[in-house]
Amino acid sequence: MQRQRPLAEWTRNHGGEHPPASGTKIMTLSISRAPHPTRHLLLLEILQLLRPFWKAILGATVAGAVGGSAMAWLLSIINTSLSSSVSVAGLVGFGLLAVLSLAGQALAGVGNSMIGQKIVARLRQQICRRILSAPLATVENAKAHRLLAVLNNDVEKVAEFAHHFAGYATALTVVLGCLAYLFLLSPAVLAFALGLVALGAWLNHVAMSVWVVRFEEARKLEDTLQKHYRSIIEGAKELRLNRTRRRLLELQKIIPLTERIAGLNSRAFAIFWAADTLSIALLLGMIGAILAARPYLGIGNDAITGFIIVMLFAKGPVEELAGALPVFSQAQVAFKRISALSIEFRTAAPREEACSAQAPIFLRDIALRGIHHSRFPGEPTGFALDIPSLTIARGEVVFIVGGNGSGKTTLIKLLLGLYEPASGTVLLDGRSVTAEGLEAYRQLFSAVFAEYHLFEDIVAAPGALERATAWLHRLDLAHLVDLEAGRFSTVDLSTGQRKRLALLHAILEDRDILVFDEWAADQDPGYRNLFYTTILPELRGAGRTVIVVSHDDRYFDTADRVVHMEHGRIATIVPGHQVRVAEPRHLFVP
Repeated sequence: MQRQRPLAEWTRNHGGEHPPASGTKIMTLSISRAPHPTRHLLLLEILQLLRPFWKAILGATVAGAVGGSAMAWLLSIINTSLSSSVSVAGLVGFGLLAVLSLAGQALAGVGNSMIGQKIVARLRQQICRRILSAPLATVENAKAHRLLAVLNNDVEKVAEFAHHFAGYATALTVVLGCLAYLFLLSPAVLAFALGLVALGAWLNHVAMSVWVVRFEEARKLEDTLQKHYRSIIEGAKELRLNRTRRRLLELQKIIPLTERIAGLNSRAFAIFWAADTLSIALLLGMIGAILAARPYLGIGNDAITGFIIVMLFAKGPVEELAGALPVFSQAQVAFKRISALSIEFRTAAPREEACSAQAPIFLRDIALRGIHHSRFPGEPTGFALDIPSLTIARGEVVFIVGGNGSGKTTLIKLLLGLYEPASGTVLLDGRSVTAEGLEAYRQLFSAVFAEYHLFEDIVAAPGALERATAWLHRLDLAHLVDLEAGRFSTVDLSTGQRKRLALLHAILEDRDILVFDEWAADQDPGYRNLFYTTILPELRGAGRTVIVVSHDDRYFDTADRVVHMEHGRIATIVPGHQVRVAEPRHLFVP
């Protein structure tokens, strides 16, 4: 038999992350290996994001166009007034155009700002919704630090562009209005302006093709940086106990990585500023050349003067648009990452009708038949779970025991419908649980995992919240925690106290099946004894089915059956009363 790779070894080699649950029927590619979305898919994502706001976008665009056109008309009045006196009608027209220009730009600015913030809010909601609805294996394979990088860094880059989009849109309409005025002034000077714009656009395109590569490389490194951030926060205790590890993390990982990211971004911005300076030099050079060649161009002085006024006036908006390029480039890189995540998770997400289904009625038993699940597919020595047959009856207390890496946690995730097996069937009262019925099936369970998350809000079954205070007293937490508007007043407690609150969460949900993965491992002897000898029998007496992952062999006789796991297989299943108790129990009950 080939040696199975234990969970502890995998964890050491992969930085403490959860192993990917592969071999399922659902796509479970990680973000780092997922291909970038094609232009077609990226365009569809953008259109889907903008579709609810198209009327507001159109209105803001029209307002900006009107404001830009009015500004160009104002320039024409100013240019005409330089060579002739201004009439009263001209002054009135100047005032009306000024009001129209300011109103158009203000409406465009306010409208685009509101739209930008709504788009960012929708983007955040969309990402969170897809993560929440995706299968657990997909989320685990994506890795927490990569998801955090998308939710924080990438969304913030898009938000930064959206925040300034109003100014960019207004600047663009002003530039377009100026070009329209130049056309009315003289097609020849418009040709000069368009030539200058084309040259500047080409220059920025070439520069952007260079700096985008650096932005993308810097963004890839952000994923690793997020991983190191988690290390210095979650591993704070260990790092303070080991100076060598702390200095290794700081000097050989964080400092080089942050300097590498800063260097890439700095070079990208240096290329931008070089291109921007060259664009301004081209503008000034064009104006100087026209002034020098004015006697030979055959263009009237009014047209030349108007061209110079317009180009100098448009210099500010043009610089603002040029300044948007690196922000746009970073937002573009970020949106590619967001889009790749959204496409991957959208493919894996269950249908809406499945998510709204109620929990089925549990009458008799749940069972696994012919289950095979591989944790490391494609590896000849990879861990695999093989369960030919396992049945758990309603109202039964079942202990799942075994050594580290024997497959206990993977087994309960399959029982809970959190993983889909590569082959085999999960049965509820003799009927197969289909992929469409998984979401409803999971609503039969409440669980406290070994690596659990403690929520502050209490989501209790109807009428269960009234029992919360009694349970707080019973678990010796009433002097530390109050109930305030359906939530715990604090969860800033010791490890054992937090886990007792997690137990309270599970009990108040009043689900048919409760799962506890090493719940008693963090409790002192009194609470451990209370859990095994009092709470579990009470749950059994109330008709609940209880599945307990445990190493507490002194309490194995409190179970109806004990399922012993070895190397991903069931070694034995024996009645609890036949298990020899390892040592006397502590009888103190708090």
